[in-house]
Amino acid sequence: MLTPSSSITFDAGDPATTVAIGRLFAYIAIGIAAVILLYYAIVYVREVLAVEARAEQWYLTIGIGAAIVYAVAGVASILLEPALIRRFVDGAVLFFILFLALAIRAVYHDQPAAGDRTRLLPAWADSAVIAGFVAAWWGTFLVESSSTRLVVAAGWIVTSAWAVLYGVRAVSVHEGTTFAALTRHLLPAIVCVAAVVFVDLVTSYLNGYGALADAAWIVGTTLVAAFLFDTAVAIRQQGGELERLYDWTTWREQSFDDRSAE
Repeated sequence: MLTPSSSITFDAGDPATTVAIGRLFAYIAIGIAAVILLYYAIVYVREVLAVEARAEQWYLTIGIGAAIVYAVAGVASILLEPALIRRFVDGAVLFFILFLALAIRAVYHDQPAAGDRTRLLPAWADSAVIAGFVAAWWGTFLVESSSTRLVVAAGWIVTSAWAVLYGVRAVSVHEGTTFAALTRHLLPAIVCVAAVVFVDLVTSYLNGYGALADAAWIVGTTLVAAFLFDTAVAIRQQGGELERLYDWTTWREQSFDDRSAE
């Protein structure tokens, strides 16, 4: 799933080479966007956010880190093609969605007035879910590679639906805040990954749809990179708005002593 099927031979007349190059650029785009987003996410928590958000910060950082691992492993899988790296590509996608979903869930529950909301799962469920996914993926990764695809495919579907559910809830209860704005920008990246996974799963059981799967992967993955970068831009704008609050040039109808400007 989400791994290249052929190496780059730099034969311009070979369709497989064209697909491989498209995948390579998509991986690079995700890697660059994820690095930029990670930087601005750290800046946002340290300099902009006015409430305690340790759980959200760690979940978001790990999720973005998984996107970086996905990009690096994807580039390596195209250039080197070892089966071991390809399996890490699958796992990175799984943990990218999982930890972003956990971050969005933490945003929904751990902020003011969260005590008035009923939890669908207890607080310890986050650790249990993480431990379960890590154990299941590493177990199939080390014991039987053919089972890894089933584990990560189920994980992709479940965690994507989980992220969408809590994304809608988080936006509804935090409307008008930076949390709602960032969730709106980040959630489409998860939806795009889920769409790519769905197309890949469906076409894997149909003959003659390999080109559709490749096209959906390249377009969908490029959109994921675009949404990650868009989230980074949104964070930067939040910081810019905060800076303008303390910039006297942004306030209208003010009078200043002429001597103070000298």
